[in-house]
Amino acid sequence: MRNLILILSIFTSVSFVENGYTYRNIHYGDYLAVTYDNNHGELDWDNSNSNLAFVTNTLENREIFYLNLNKLSISSGGEGFYSADYLNELTDKSNVYQPLFTAYDTSFFAPRWNSKGDKIMAIGKSKNENEIFITNKKSKILMGTKIKNVKAAHWKNDSTIYVVYENDLNKLNEIVLGEKKEKMVLETNQPIKGISKHSNSIFLISENGISEFSVKKQTVKWFKLPIKGNTGWRISKLNFVALNKNGNAQILDVNNATTHPFCYGDNNGPPALSHNKKFVAFYSEFFNGIIIKRIDKKFLME
Repeated sequence: MRNLILILSIFTSVSFVENGYTYRNIHYGDYLAVTYDNNHGELDWDNSNSNLAFVTNTLENREIFYLNLNKLSISSGGEGFYSADYLNELTDKSNVYQPLFTAYDTSFFAPRWNSKGDKIMAIGKSKNENEIFITNKKSKILMGTKIKNVKAAHWKNDSTIYVVYENDLNKLNEIVLGEKKEKMVLETNQPIKGISKHSNSIFLISENGISEFSVKKQTVKWFKLPIKGNTGWRISKLNFVALNKNGNAQILDVNNATTHPFCYGDNNGPPALSHNKKFVAFYSEFFNGIIIKRIDKKFLME
């Protein structure tokens, strides 16, 4: 509570001259707080860069919601700090969070939008097993796929998904939904614990680095990096977005191992890269909420 009062005092100490702006108006180096909540989990942007799916932790389970960032007006508190207006107005989050995955007996994690942004998948865990679930953004109807014991998953297209099973972590498989057609796509030298995707590249996250799989060329390239977490992206020839070993969301230079933190403090949640590569979102333990930052153009060109 003390942190909330401190943060809100920062945001409200200066007149909100930027009222009506959205996240797209922040500059390089600015901080934008869009939640003040226990959202320490994976996030995912849709391809329109408009909707951000995230995990909320409760005493009972983990639920997944999304924010429509285009409708989320922000205000400037000065000194490069911005916040969503609903935080300053102490609006109930239930009026802002849009539900996607909620169930009294299941915890959900690892949300992934499809390319159209009308469906989203997540891994749901109940008792001693897990399963991939899919829901429609509008109808909110939850559909089980019967694909179980999954470590990581992502969309290939609207009818096919990539899957890594908990009992076979070195293999990336693809499954046609509803037809039970399955085949192995590739086998890696390192166990896979997460899947990220951008355009025609699949990033397979491992304990000590990232394997980049080119869907078009059908080639795999390994990048040794000091990372943790289950997400990561290559944004240029040398630079990746990921968590470092201390759990700090950063840009990591694969060539000389230099790092560029996005935020103060460690124990951040896994970062999520926007489809246009201009923004990164992640849970910040320092702010106790989800932060959005604009990526400096120089990191996209190195």
